[in-house]
Amino acid sequence: MTRWVKAIGMVLLAGLVIYLYDQSHVPADPLALAQYVSDALAQTGASNRVAAIYLNYRMFDSLFETMMLLVCVLAVVRMSWRGQDPDEP
Repeated sequence: MTRWVKAIGMVLLAGLVIYLYDQSHVPADPLALAQYVSDALAQTGASNRVAAIYLNYRMFDSLFETMMLLVCVLAVVRMSWRGQDPDEP
């Protein structure tokens, strides 16, 4: 019974998150979008606009997201070890 309650709670929470995202989502400003599309080659030297945005404009964002993912994975692996904790006496 408690599994069903947890499952229903998670579905409701996911629905709430999707609903709130849908209500607060604002499309990109046309002026900023025009700048990225028209000036990407001149500002970055990349011939592909997607590569220019990803590697030059969002490089640090992507790097820190990768570092956070690594830290989270290491924490999950460390916490999921079975048996005695090596730090305990």
